[in-house]
Amino acid sequence: MTTTAVAPHPTSVLELFATSGETARALAGADRSAWNGHIIESSSAMLGLAHWDGTLYLDRESIVDPLRHLYEHAGAKRPTRTLIAYRESLATLLHEHAHFLGPADATQDAAREAFTKLGSRQLEEGVTEAWAQDHLDDFIHRLGIDKVAPGIDSVRSDGYYAAFVPAIREITTDLDIRNGLPPGETLSVLNRQTAAGQFPLLVDLVYDSTRLPDLEPPGADTRSRLESILRSGLAHLDTYELDPPGLATKHSQAIAAKILDHLHHETHTAEATYAVSEPDPCVLPPPTRRIPSPHEAALSGVTPPRPTQPSTALHPAHTRRAPAAARSLESCG
Repeated sequence: MTTTAVAPHPTSVLELFATSGETARALAGADRSAWNGHIIESSSAMLGLAHWDGTLYLDRESIVDPLRHLYEHAGAKRPTRTLIAYRESLATLLHEHAHFLGPADATQDAAREAFTKLGSRQLEEGVTEAWAQDHLDDFIHRLGIDKVAPGIDSVRSDGYYAAFVPAIREITTDLDIRNGLPPGETLSVLNRQTAAGQFPLLVDLVYDSTRLPDLEPPGADTRSRLESILRSGLAHLDTYELDPPGLATKHSQAIAAKILDHLHHETHTAEATYAVSEPDPCVLPPPTRRIPSPHEAALSGVTPPRPTQPSTALHPAHTRRAPAAARSLESCG
């Protein structure tokens, strides 16, 4: 009988930092992390920063010091406000590690270039924060912090990016439903991408949730129009980034509703354009009028119709016919 070795849980803040990157990567199911293993304590307005060179910056006062305190008082009972401070520090740590995640062939140079494009920052930050909020308890348990700070998994904090997260949740939840995916799956697969891969994947998920893959001919530009709708809509979230959290949340949800309405209108229009018109099985064709033969007409006393002369006004090859209007089939009754 063989047993699998289990890595010991961290017993200090240094051990926590050393194991946090791989724990985050495994939790996300990502192929790789661009983190270079270095953490620098900073003193700035930013709580955390995942630098393009792979270095992780964490604010000393708001992030690092609470985590030091956590291990210095291991096992002790702490007030709710202290547990919340621990939890927020760990949420920032997980959030920043999520920024480093990507597929095996991802590069930081490509991610950095993509991050500057319209809507990319809002998408990445919204996805990263929403995913980190959803998986923080699992991160805490994998690191054994619930044993070091009893009660930490029973308190909650609000998180950040209130202008971005609600919109991302609305959009990804809609795509989960439309693609028949488990709840949270769209958010997770986007989190495993860098900024270079997130928008192409998001557009694919929108496109594949429709009938267009079976209807649209090669070379059509529906995908580019969908991407434009997503980019411009998400970029508009910047307008509410400095609003109070409650107001930012309402605005974010309203923007998401507009984006989804625009996407659905665009895809339905494209489906109607490319759908093949089929006869309605619920409507019977009109009866065909049978013209009696001259012999039958004579016997019945009906005057037979005169033979029709072929028209020479327009050759059939010159006739331009409008395509039949496409329409959806509905159930009979």
